[in-house]
Amino acid sequence: MAASVVEILSSALVELGEDRITSADQDTERARIASEVYETERDALLEEHPWKFATTRAELARLAEVPAFGFAFAFALPTDCLHVLDTWPETHCRVEGGRLLADVPAMAVRFVRRVTGPTAMPPTFRAALSARIAAKVAKKITGSSAEKERMLALYADRLKTAKSRDAQGGGAPEPLDRGPFGPNRFIRARRGD
Repeated sequence: MAASVVEILSSALVELGEDRITSADQDTERARIASEVYETERDALLEEHPWKFATTRAELARLAEVPAFGFAFAFALPTDCLHVLDTWPETHCRVEGGRLLADVPAMAVRFVRRVTGPTAMPPTFRAALSARIAAKVAKKITGSSAEKERMLALYADRLKTAKSRDAQGGGAPEPLDRGPFGPNRFIRARRGD
């Protein structure tokens, strides 16, 4: 079954001892409370770490309007950019008001993008997000500070797991002619081995 926002919100509510919801806009207080914080908490979690599934690159469009001072050029950042990780070329630059300012005429960035579809998020990230939402809404829904503390501990644990899994994945693929068993049959045949 494909992951959905409702599943993430339901998981958060279940952690708090509440019933699952069937819709993000369900007419219950708990559904409204959880839904209200979803996008903010999702984007905050994405922005806090250079998640491999959310990292991408883009060449930036130079803007006609130049900065008033300090830099020679301004570039539009992608609308889904949450956090610039690095630039090419590596040069002194600054992010201001959705623009990147620099003294070079062309820029590219590697950045963390806003990922809105839960199916594009790894399961460990979704689990961390649901725990984060549970921690955010725990006091409001349960009235218990102890429950909020329990959810914060759960979130810390799930975040550690998600970051660990993120660090393990997404490495450089092995070239086709190498690997644990040497060149594959196709490559050997093409070379005449």
